[in-house]
Amino acid sequence: MPDVLVFSGPALPLLDMAKEMKPDGWNLHLCTSDSTKTEVTKAAETADFILVFGHGVSDTVLRLAKKTKLVQLCSAGFDGINLKLAGELGIPVANNGGANAIPVAEFAITLMLSTIRHLTVAAGDTVAGDWMRPEVDGRDSHELFGTTVGIIGAGRIGSTVAGMLRGFETTTLYTDKIRSEKAENFGASKVELNELLERSDVVTLHTPLDRSTHGLIGKAELHLMKKTAILINTCRGPVVQEEALNQALQNGEIWGAGLDVFEQEPVDPNNPILNRENVVAAPHIAGKSYESYPRRVRFAFENMMNVWQGGTAESIVNPE
Repeated sequence: MPDVLVFSGPALPLLDMAKEMKPDGWNLHLCTSDSTKTEVTKAAETADFILVFGHGVSDTVLRLAKKTKLVQLCSAGFDGINLKLAGELGIPVANNGGANAIPVAEFAITLMLSTIRHLTVAAGDTVAGDWMRPEVDGRDSHELFGTTVGIIGAGRIGSTVAGMLRGFETTTLYTDKIRSEKAENFGASKVELNELLERSDVVTLHTPLDRSTHGLIGKAELHLMKKTAILINTCRGPVVQEEALNQALQNGEIWGAGLDVFEQEPVDPNNPILNRENVVAAPHIAGKSYESYPRRVRFAFENMMNVWQGGTAESIVNPE
């Protein structure tokens, strides 16, 4: 029976589910930030699979994992692992197969609505006894219905956003390296990045973080956006140049932003972007839902089982 090295925070619900859902006879070897170098080394050297509930796998672990047939991530993102090195070592890496696409897509739309309706400002005012200041009384609150929404990255999550937007009767644009048949079936049109930025009332980011997307949205890209537009980021913080975004918000170059991710996480509480009333902020929770956790764990074990039985893993992530 296979040995599975599990990287996880000890309190994550995914870990409890993994213990309950693992196939009979499979051995889970948990490593956390508190594990010793010796413990990690021993587990890596004997691991048939590496299952990741945290953010990444070090190069050292990859080099030790000579028996490993698959690194299985439970996140959609894969920036926490050196894909080039894994490829050189012959270790395939798979992400979560879209198991968190629904909660991330729902949360992106939540951020859209919360931003254009000043939800966090209104909630804070109500609790403080400040009833309906002018900013939230409708003079500067807006509707998502009938707007133009641009999706940057139309993979499993981005195309799910396109599907959910149909109820808002938006004009939906997307940009991606490849054509997304799923997004187009939901009525989205493929355009180049600059056109998307210029036309969209809402720009929502759903791209992986790699060399081609690091700092993708900076001063020049923000300058292309409408002054009435908002930016939504639920993918990875470094896709956006945060200082450029802060300046654009301060100078009124764009109307607002909904951010679930930041360049530094946990975000510095003194980060000036957090104090802007035209920003709705969240602590990287878009993909975390009660329903998505068992989907992630189930997919992970099914994928590993398929490889154990001689098959090919699904949702393989390839190096650039």
